[in-house]
Amino acid sequence: MNALPDGIRACRLFEKLPVRPLRRQRERANAVLPKTVRRKLCAEKLGSRILLAADFRHNFFQPEDVNDDGKVSPSDALAVINAMSGVQFSASTMYTDVDNNGEESPLDALMVINRLALDSELATGNDASDLIDQMPSLGFSFRTYDGSDNNATNPLWGSAGTEFRRNVDAAYADSIGSPTGTSRPSPREISNTLSAEFESGTPSRRSLSPFVYVWGQFLDHDITLSGEPGPEDFHESFDIKIPTDDVWFNPMGRTDVTMPFTRSAAAPGSGTSSEKPRQQINEITSFIDGSQIYGSNKAVADSLREFVGGRLLIRENGLLPVDEMNQIMAGDKRAAENIGLTAMHTLFVREHNRIAKQLAEENPSLDDEELYQCARAIVTAELQSITYNEFLPALLGTRGIKPYLGYSPEVDPTITNEFATAAFRFGHSAINRQIRFIGNDGHSTAEAVSLTDAFFNPSILDEAGIDEILKFDASTVSMEIDLEVIDPLRNFLFGPPGAGGLDLVSLNIQRGRDHGIADYNQLRVAYGLPAVTGFAEITSDVELQVKLESLYHSVDDIDAWVGIMAEDHRYGASVGELASRIIADQFRRLREGDRSYYENVFSRSDIRMIERTTLADIIERNTDVTGLQTNVFFFRSELSGTVSSQSDSLREGLQVILLDSQGEFIADVQTDASGVYRFDSFPSTGSYKVILSATDTAHEVNISTGNLRFQGLDFEIA
Repeated sequence: MNALPDGIRACRLFEKLPVRPLRRQRERANAVLPKTVRRKLCAEKLGSRILLAADFRHNFFQPEDVNDDGKVSPSDALAVINAMSGVQFSASTMYTDVDNNGEESPLDALMVINRLALDSELATGNDASDLIDQMPSLGFSFRTYDGSDNNATNPLWGSAGTEFRRNVDAAYADSIGSPTGTSRPSPREISNTLSAEFESGTPSRRSLSPFVYVWGQFLDHDITLSGEPGPEDFHESFDIKIPTDDVWFNPMGRTDVTMPFTRSAAAPGSGTSSEKPRQQINEITSFIDGSQIYGSNKAVADSLREFVGGRLLIRENGLLPVDEMNQIMAGDKRAAENIGLTAMHTLFVREHNRIAKQLAEENPSLDDEELYQCARAIVTAELQSITYNEFLPALLGTRGIKPYLGYSPEVDPTITNEFATAAFRFGHSAINRQIRFIGNDGHSTAEAVSLTDAFFNPSILDEAGIDEILKFDASTVSMEIDLEVIDPLRNFLFGPPGAGGLDLVSLNIQRGRDHGIADYNQLRVAYGLPAVTGFAEITSDVELQVKLESLYHSVDDIDAWVGIMAEDHRYGASVGELASRIIADQFRRLREGDRSYYENVFSRSDIRMIERTTLADIIERNTDVTGLQTNVFFFRSELSGTVSSQSDSLREGLQVILLDSQGEFIADVQTDASGVYRFDSFPSTGSYKVILSATDTAHEVNISTGNLRFQGLDFEIA
């Protein structure tokens, strides 16, 4: 590793970055109408899976505002303490579960107290810039491109071109390298039975935005890439059998139709005996080190550099550079896979260059290499902070990852096979059918692009740019994380059936069998969970239980990806308990086993600045997008009001209807005993109309961003 030049105060760039002043309060203030309505929360009739994900004691819009009065004050902390003591509240609304884990605890009160301290700090203008120390701290060394030499004792841990780790022994059919699952149904049969898309799909019940899968894929391309056979290597076919009744891939009902599939390359020297079973190679570094931006070797890194001012290459139109074949250039070869992913690559190249420019202005003595490496270190820190402080809490819940305890040289950060091949493929079910172009006002600016047309088509960005795609990713709700997968991924991946089209669900299942991933129950036991004894222990969905049993017959033979995706979600999370265990284990090791993890090398004041930099901030600094919600991993807004009448009996049970800008029905609710109604599930930004059916009177609102609350949309019955 290359040491940081002495005397650089690189993080002084943070002094010029505006700190967002309590953005959640500002968002709320912009939308609240004059009259604030309190309501008694009424549990709706929801499916059991929804109940696992929902919490009516948590203030989604401002968690620390326990009494929902529009501000955070000591009384909010007192309310939590009283709730822990069993005090009954006279107020109709008390959101006492601040961290949304299903219970009141001292941590809830501590969150309120910490928020009060932060409010005080920002109010006095103390953004810690006067405390900024040399960046990074003493002993810091720049990362190698290939991830080697991070650990002094085990220099190849986490480096590119090394074997995936296995927390669970391989389960090959012959204990050596033959694919597992030979007695199980064809992956395509499983896909057709379990993953066919419902007519309108199932939106995320926790209001996750598309950024949960956009960032998930961007991050995945930083840490995992299974090695493929080279052009001169032997390609082992492991084709997927297509059922005779498959209307998409086998309309003629033939018995010899297959979907092409090639096995991952075997690690050299593996697959020779049961003592040396087949292993696979991770072609890129395991670390969250920005290798999808900078590359995992020096040759790729150099090809992406301008070698002036520490900057990366970028075209005049602000898009990624292209090579002589007009193919986009990026640190990862999958960058053009879809335009949402390409937009993220573009965003962080711009962020690197923005930081490099500011570093050069603050430190005129630095040369190109020093500017480049310092900007690279800061961008990497931002990637890590967003992952641990925004993405993982959105996916796993606020307590999904334990607190960071510091670097440990005994911890191996290497990516596990079961993580890369099964658990971290959750995002495939969350993807939306279309990519829309949304302006700052929340309205569409152009015709949407189907996901099918967005595959390997970065030229769309030449005309559209990245702004309105990134705005879209923050301005709608993703699909639910479950076994259901949209048709463009299940029947038209990279082309129509018979002309290059594939099924991503089938590929996931087949890849698990190719890599010898143990079955679902074996993984549960290996990760400290009890084995299930019946299908009802996996999911509370009775129909899904029946389908699983019809395919597998035994709970001890379920493909890992299928079992992981079928599980009921944990409380306050969007994945089940096995996915949570595997993902949490991997990301714990990725930071505890990373000597260059940002909390281990930056000064305390710089860490605070980094952690205040959200993904929303990075988008707004490098595009013309404005007004994003603080946490772009969620999209949720709320409309509420009261129907008043001189007669109490006329207030309850009245129908209130929500329509979109085209007059299409979105939802309807009934008023409660106090005449209160509420809508809190919106598919995207845009214009909406609220109608009281008893009077035909209406309110119109425009939702331009997430995290807005429109209160006081009242009606009166004469």
